[in-house]
Amino acid sequence: MPLVKVQPKGQVTLPSKLRQRAGIGVGDYVEVVQEEGRIVLIPQDVAPRHPAADAALQEALADERAGRVTPSFRNVAEYRKWLKTPEGKKFAQS
Repeated sequence: MPLVKVQPKGQVTLPSKLRQRAGIGVGDYVEVVQEEGRIVLIPQDVAPRHPAADAALQEALADERAGRVTPSFRNVAEYRKWLKTPEGKKFAQS
């Protein structure tokens, strides 16, 4: 293992091969823990991703790209009124 030097502000540079093997990239977060006299870095996701949320986001983006979006409404009454228009009826059938 290569040696790294601790800088004045406590910073260290992780060797690129170690970062690649650990899947650590620029801007990633790591948890720092002390275990039996050692300092251990554990890669972390800031917010764990959820497959259902990712799928819903992809569906929403596909709808937006395909033009399947509604105008904005100030209240439910406006939305219901819009649904009765030709554009709203077409949207409701899609």
